[in-house]
Amino acid sequence: MKGNDMRHILDSDFKNGLKRVGAAACIAMLCAATLGLPLGLATSQAARAAPEVTKLDFWAVKDAQESASIVVASEKGFFKEEGLDLTIKWIVSGTDTPSLAASGQILLTGESAYIDGVLRDKGVDMRYLMPMSNIGGSQMVVLGPNTVVNSPKDLEGKKIGMAAGAGVAMAITSMCEDKGVDCSKIKLINLQPPDQIPALLRGDIDAMAIWNPYALAGVKAGGRVYFTGNKSYIDGQEQSVHYMYLDGGLIVNGPFLMKNPETVKAVMRAIIKATNYINSHSRKEIAAILSGPLEIPADDLEQILKANIYSNAVDDTTVGELTKLLAYGGRPDIGWTGKVYVPSEVYDLHLLKEVAPDLVTAKGF
Repeated sequence: MKGNDMRHILDSDFKNGLKRVGAAACIAMLCAATLGLPLGLATSQAARAAPEVTKLDFWAVKDAQESASIVVASEKGFFKEEGLDLTIKWIVSGTDTPSLAASGQILLTGESAYIDGVLRDKGVDMRYLMPMSNIGGSQMVVLGPNTVVNSPKDLEGKKIGMAAGAGVAMAITSMCEDKGVDCSKIKLINLQPPDQIPALLRGDIDAMAIWNPYALAGVKAGGRVYFTGNKSYIDGQEQSVHYMYLDGGLIVNGPFLMKNPETVKAVMRAIIKATNYINSHSRKEIAAILSGPLEIPADDLEQILKANIYSNAVDDTTVGELTKLLAYGGRPDIGWTGKVYVPSEVYDLHLLKEVAPDLVTAKGF
């Protein structure tokens, strides 16, 4: 940059900026001029209000489906860059979320939008602010080593272990409807994920409806994947199916959000940055980052990551898939929620439109 240009910036932009946006933005202008940074980027960062709360807990399921971007944001320092001192609190299953949220323990969590509907039914004010992942491909039914199933109808009378209220139930229902199986004749045994593999190996259950890393561990123990949310191995060959969509998303306590919007926006920016990082780096690198915090071998994580889609976008496809998920959960025979919710009732996208408006492209939002 020539000396005259520099003087011009200092004489005009700096002084005018002082009048418009205050001293913090002016410092950003000077830094942009000196370091060659885009002026808009520098001023937008300088103009951000500081988080109202800097130390907080993030409750998350200890898996790569719902928590990959949370872990990456923590391990890569993206939360710290936003001025946050965030601690991840692990839970075993998202089915634990409603009771914890109702007790007031949870301010931030990563869970499905249908869980937001469950919480609304309980009168708990939790807001679903943005998706983080599409994890239908990681929801699986794994047959036991000694389970004989020659056709889907053979599942009638069998016992399947599953955490009560788990989203993977949708895959079972969809498979039954697709293959003419009477779902009411399948016996669902309420078991948390860590308890399912021992039960499967003992023969207490014939199959488990589960997600990774437990599904992969079940396969290593001698089980076999029968179908997933988007793949079927029923006929001995892999076939694409559309048995379920399931999301992982950012859910925040409503009163906390209203009182601390800058803190929540800081969390969102860190997660979006982490999502972009996941999608722009190799699975091998992401697996290495996740392995320690999740306590899952990196080689296993590389396989697990292939089954998931990481995105914060709210587009027409996402809204359409969520509409089906919410309709399923509101069915009287399923009963996750007392009514059929629609996306506009569970989404609260006003902060996402502030933080990353380009991510909201769905019609009507």
